[in-house]
Amino acid sequence: MPQKNNGVKKFSVYFDLIKYKLSFAVVLSSVTGYLIYSNNADISLFWLAGGVFFLAAGAAVLNQYSERTTDLLMDRTKGRPIPSGDISENKALFSALLLLSAGGLLLIQNGLLPFTLGIVTLILYNLIYTRLKRITVLSILPGGLVGAIPPMIGYSSAGGSLSDLDIIAFSLFMFLWQVPHFWLIIAKYGKEYKNAGLATISSYLNNFQIRKLVFAWVVISSLLLLLFFSFTDIFGRHFLILFSILNIGFILLFYRNLFGSKEPAGVNGAMILINSYGILIMILLIVSSVVRIL
Repeated sequence: MPQKNNGVKKFSVYFDLIKYKLSFAVVLSSVTGYLIYSNNADISLFWLAGGVFFLAAGAAVLNQYSERTTDLLMDRTKGRPIPSGDISENKALFSALLLLSAGGLLLIQNGLLPFTLGIVTLILYNLIYTRLKRITVLSILPGGLVGAIPPMIGYSSAGGSLSDLDIIAFSLFMFLWQVPHFWLIIAKYGKEYKNAGLATISSYLNNFQIRKLVFAWVVISSLLLLLFFSFTDIFGRHFLILFSILNIGFILLFYRNLFGSKEPAGVNGAMILINSYGILIMILLIVSSVVRIL
């Protein structure tokens, strides 16, 4: 019985280490990009999903390895596998290299461009974004780009051109949706980030001002994206109408969560809502692609 429990714990540690929920979300965005272009899923979709998952998982492990000292200083992160001692630094680093190698080998099956985009994402996340977090609040820009590139990996894996308006629109959506997520984390954990020596927007704005900035960003981004989507074929007319209705409902619910609930429940609800809405949009795009195929 103890051996079984140890085995379950070991799997749990690795699931936490690879940030499996985030890694699957990255796969979903890349698959969405693929299906926006492709009318037919073949083996390249398998290479894409596997390659992006392993790259995302490896990047997550490498990020935790790089930030193991900082993670130990914050209540939010000190329970992660490396700072908590659930896995050794060497094992974590080896796991990262193994996952990244597997991801690269799978992704290059779809061509040099998807592979190169995968490497660019890795560099942006693990070298540029991670280092800039200590220096400037503008680290959110490369951080946002990390979320914008996986759809391009999927689109190019299906044979699409990165100059197409459809993939530009969707990647822009993914970029804009990353930024308020970062700010909401700061609204909740700003003091911890400051104490750990990280540059945060909370050094310039108080909690309420950050929430107002987040809401303004979300409203303006939603309107811009609605306008942008209306000039593409990414949605059919019926899906565009549905998207418009959902967008209004989302903004109202987001405002209610962000300002109508006591903290930290309001910020928590806003974070869940913004992440759920992004996933919903990806599901709508996939459904739209399937309907177009049928």
